[in-house]
Amino acid sequence: MANKRTILLLTDFTKRAERAADMALELAINSNADLLIYNSIVSIEASVITGERRSPDKEIEVMDHTSGERLDQLWQYLRTKMTSEQQAAVVITCKKGMGPVMETITELVSENVIWLVVMGNHVDKTIATLYFDSNIPSVMNYCGCPLLLVP
Repeated sequence: MANKRTILLLTDFTKRAERAADMALELAINSNADLLIYNSIVSIEASVITGERRSPDKEIEVMDHTSGERLDQLWQYLRTKMTSEQQAAVVITCKKGMGPVMETITELVSENVIWLVVMGNHVDKTIATLYFDSNIPSVMNYCGCPLLLVP
């Protein structure tokens, strides 16, 4: 039996990401695909001595915990939108990670038989969305599968 297709949903827990989650769920239900929800923890701190950019361990621990809680909330939210038949047919899993977003996405695509990547497309220019948006061209060019940007 061939592997079931999987949709990779990239989330940063914004309103646009929530709309992307709704779209990804609808696509998963209608195309008999599973859904993998991924959140990347982004943390930086400039070190004057080494030039290395990293966050203190405690800060990373807090962000990791928060990411896990928010992924669980998103999982629950999406499950409530499904009938029991849909819940049996569509497997929703969550994963969190840390590191260069493009490398992580490339690994997820190759390891999970990703059919489609879905992510929110930001239009405002706050610092957080500038970082997230800066990944869109890389994802488009190198993820190895179609990408759906949800406004």
